[in-house]
Order: sequence, then C-alpha cells, then structure tokens
Amino acid sequence: MASSAEVDPETLIERTESTHALAPKQIVRIDNPFGDVRIRFGGYESQLEWRGVAQNAGSAHKLSATGSATGAFEIAVRLPAGTTVIPGQRLDLTAYVPEGHDLQIRTEQGLIEVRGVHANVYARSSSGDISFRGIRGLIDVETGGGDIEGQLDAAPAGSRQRVATVTGTIILGLVDELNAALTLATSGVFATDYSIHIDPQPGQEPNKTARAEIGKPEANIEVVSKRGEIRLLRRLGFRPA
Repeated sequence: MASSAEVDPETLIERTESTHALAPKQIVRIDNPFGDVRIRFGGYESQLEWRGVAQNAGSAHKLSATGSATGAFEIAVRLPAGTTVIPGQRLDLTAYVPEGHDLQIRTEQGLIEVRGVHANVYARSSSGDISFRGIRGLIDVETGGGDIEGQLDAAPAGSRQRVATVTGTIILGLVDELNAALTLATSGVFATDYSIHIDPQPGQEPNKTARAEIGKPEANIEVVSKRGEIRLLRRLGFRPA
C-alpha cells in the first residue's frame, strides 16, 4: 500500500491518496460516518485507489481513512479513540474500484454516489442521499431520510434488486429492455412513464402498492418509500450506430 498526504494551511484541508492491490474478486467495503463517498470505475486491473479530503476545523484530533484486509478490503474513516467530532469536521472519500470487485458502502448523513462500476453495489445510509448510474451489476441500496436517484439497465434473468428509502423521493431511469417485474410501495405519489397496477392498502404504511412489468418479467426489482414520491422515467438504451 502506498500513501501520501498534502496539507493546505490556509484552508485547513488535508488531502491524502492511497492505493492497494486487491486479491481476485475481493470485496471492497467502505465505512464513512463522517462525510460523502463517491465511487468511480477504476479499470480492469485489481488496483484500488482512494483519495480523502479532510476538513478538521482546527481540531487536534484528525479524521483519517485507513485500509485493512479482513477477508474484504475495508476503508474506514475514524477519529482517534476516545475523541469526538466537532462542528464542521468531515472527511469525504473518492474511490476508484476496478472491475469484478463488489462494493459495500455505509454512511451516516453523507452522500453515496456510484458511477460506472462493473460490480454489484450494496449501499446503506442513515439519512444521506444515494445516486447511481452506469452500473454493470446488481443494485441493493437503502437510506433513511435521503432521496435516491438512479438508472437501471437490463436486469440479469433470475436476479433480485432493491431500492428503498423511508421518507425520501425515488427517481429511477429505466430502459424498455429492463426485462423485470417491479413491485412498488409508498404512501406518496406514483409518477410513471410506464403502465402500473395500483392496489390500495388502507390503514397501512405504505398505504398502496403497485406492480409493473417492463420487457419480459425475468427478474425482480423492489422499490419502496414509506412516504416519498416514486418516479419511473423512460430512458433510451444505448444503440450502436
């Protein structure tokens, strides 16, 4: 593992960069209770790179992102033992994840943003927003009070995917070739470019469920928000010239 650090004394921002050679198909786990997590495609060699931007707000107890291998390779953002975070203190992570390494991500209030990854994505946030697109793998994402915006491409036959929030809005861009059956639930509003069948659930929360089939119903996708709006938007799939 290689790492370097650079401190900007005027803004009290500390930037770090690290790399690690992954074992074949090794899971990448990221746990950041103190900021955002952004993931980008990292190429075809099993080399993980991550960059941290810390704002320690003058605190002597600095946040740091360290990597360790215990089966999965985990990047964890932590404070020194026995210390607490102060107002304005945070650390945001950007990681470049190579093909074939599944992702597990957790934040508290921070954003989770995943772009172009060639692997399965599992993400949980207590209250942060979640965004994803261009994923070549399965999606299982959930947040408490955050919004979710994402794009889903054709689903592998027999697969199951899940997109859920407690109170936030869900906006999904879908292709006609999705080939999946969707089960939806909310006490909010359904807004959709596709035909859906709605079943009221009086006295329950969510108070209505819905079903939709886009393409062949060969896979299953669950979309749930207890109180937020759910939007299903039609988008064009890629077609070569």
